[in-house]
Amino acid sequence: MSTTLLDDLLHEARPLWQRMTEHPFLRDLATGQLPRERFDFWVQQDYLFVQAGIRFLALLIARAPDEELRRGLLDAAVAFRHELTIFEDYARTNGLSLAVDPTPVCLGYASYLLATAATGSLAEALAVLWGAEKAYYDAWVTVRRSLGLAEPYARWIENWTSPQFAAWVDWVGRQLLRTTTALDYDAVRAAFLATARYEYLFWDMVYTRARWPV
Repeated sequence: MSTTLLDDLLHEARPLWQRMTEHPFLRDLATGQLPRERFDFWVQQDYLFVQAGIRFLALLIARAPDEELRRGLLDAAVAFRHELTIFEDYARTNGLSLAVDPTPVCLGYASYLLATAATGSLAEALAVLWGAEKAYYDAWVTVRRSLGLAEPYARWIENWTSPQFAAWVDWVGRQLLRTTTALDYDAVRAAFLATARYEYLFWDMVYTRARWPV
């Protein structure tokens, strides 16, 4: 598989990627105009999603064919646990309950992650992981350019724009490159685009605070 695979995926997803990184949730966050209730709704739903992300990584660790991939994914699981602590500290400080039900989008995205890890190819699962992490890096970089490390968002901004996180995103991309064969391309492409769509939908869901209609 050509080493331009990552560039090809991002090129195809460019219109969607632009809509995602320029979403009103991120725009309002970056300009300090995001209402508190919208941010709190994101905290509650992303907390649930990160919990699902740990289960996703556990499935990938069990399937990893070599020590390099296993160790990298294990380190990521520890980092995800640290992310949960950031959410928990914020919730405790602000009297926010994290015991909420997932929205349709949150449940759908989390279920997609777990289904891909359990029944998809390793390349598909890594495409989902790289897509999700690359999307978060690019999204939060746009926020940091305008907002810096302003409170109460500093820990999240720093977590997802740090050199360490950037290196992690690059590492996942390299694992995707070395895992993907020509036969995997169509499935990898579909998994990446589905992930990009879910990333957009997640921002849109928390911005509108969309819950179950019935």
